[in-house]
Amino acid sequence: MQHSWIRYRRLSLATGFALLLSVGVTPTAGAAEPTDIGGFYARDCVEVSAIVSVPPANADAELPDGYTSSSFFGLPGGPGVPGSSSLLMGVETCQSGTIDGVPFDGPFAFGERVLSVDRHDAASGYHFYAVEQVTDNRKIYDLMHGAGFDIAYLPGVGATADAAGGISEGGSVRIVDQAPLPQLPSPLDKVSIWNEAGSGTKVLRLSVHHPTAQAGVGRVSADAGSAMASLIGTEEATGLGAINRFDFEARVESIAR
Repeated sequence: MQHSWIRYRRLSLATGFALLLSVGVTPTAGAAEPTDIGGFYARDCVEVSAIVSVPPANADAELPDGYTSSSFFGLPGGPGVPGSSSLLMGVETCQSGTIDGVPFDGPFAFGERVLSVDRHDAASGYHFYAVEQVTDNRKIYDLMHGAGFDIAYLPGVGATADAAGGISEGGSVRIVDQAPLPQLPSPLDKVSIWNEAGSGTKVLRLSVHHPTAQAGVGRVSADAGSAMASLIGTEEATGLGAINRFDFEARVESIAR
């Protein structure tokens, strides 16, 4: 009798599993793990940045299928103010760091011009789409360029700041911030910067440590005829400026789709 009950229980479990399969309920398969391409760690960084509004039609024309522009002034990485699109531009100068674990001395600069987008995956934090990037570090250029990001190697790019404001410049964009407010802890934490190239989907994951911020007015000047001027719709724009200070870790990943 006991053997019959055990046999019945085994049959019931097998039948139940078969029924689950027949209605399309299957065990959850693990998502494909991203492929790590490389990364760098930066210390003692000062970033001079500005967030300006751009015409949504201009932003959407810059984005590939699957991405929707949004306003940065909303939930991190999620929908912001309806009918508004935000472009974040900034350059950080960092005093030291490592690239793929190899230390290097002396300051280097890395800059972003990115559009705010609705959350593109389950990762927390802010999500952006890369429009263009700049750096004066050859190894960072090689890493980002090799992954398909639109990045320029510019030895003169950089950012400087003091207690009242700062300036960042490089390529076609110059930003002047007036940020007289005192440094305060910043909510900046996780950032994902996406890119679609011929080689597939890539993302730059930033983990920001010990951030502080001074907020104020940011004034952006874009060279006449440049891609940035076309995106903004004007050569001069005013938005929210910030002087950010932090350390950060950056990892470049390839995402299977």
